[in-house]
Amino acid sequence: MCTAGTFTNEWKVLGHNNDQSPTLDKYKGLWMECLVHRSSHVECKSYTSLLHQTFEIQVGRAVMIISIVFSSLAALVAISGLRCTRCLEENEKSKDRAAFLGGILFVCGGLLALGITSWFIQEIVDYFFQNDTATERYVVGRSLIGAFVASVLCLFGGILLCAGSVTYLHSKKILRKHPVSRKPEKDYV
Repeated sequence: MCTAGTFTNEWKVLGHNNDQSPTLDKYKGLWMECLVHRSSHVECKSYTSLLHQTFEIQVGRAVMIISIVFSSLAALVAISGLRCTRCLEENEKSKDRAAFLGGILFVCGGLLALGITSWFIQEIVDYFFQNDTATERYVVGRSLIGAFVASVLCLFGGILLCAGSVTYLHSKKILRKHPVSRKPEKDYV
């Protein structure tokens, strides 16, 4: 979902007053901006130059891509550390360490995405309330909200994965697949 939020165009949406009928809708994303006319004709224009973009778009692109890379690596590492997989089955300590590392990578990816989406939301809200006379006032779009929610879920998922694997790393008990009875002659069903 964080990937979908990154590559869709509704990070900023042109806000309208209640008394005006909009003749067009305008969306801005990290990669392009789109105009939707009243006849439902959509015109999208890609940002052609990397260097001529605003600072927030350049930073937003970089941080969201790094977050996606961290989250993808976290998924690959964490899958090998899950108890339900057969990977690293012979050594439970390395399996727990892999799950913990995957959780840490999920937390890092979630924090990066949460930070940049929160910054974008704060910038949009500040500009909206400070410039009452501006002709184009943008509001928070669906893609930005989706990326924000995805970053929170990624963060909490990583925390839960770390907490679960640390519990197994610190336990002194030997976990057996089948319990063995000490008095087999008395313990029967």
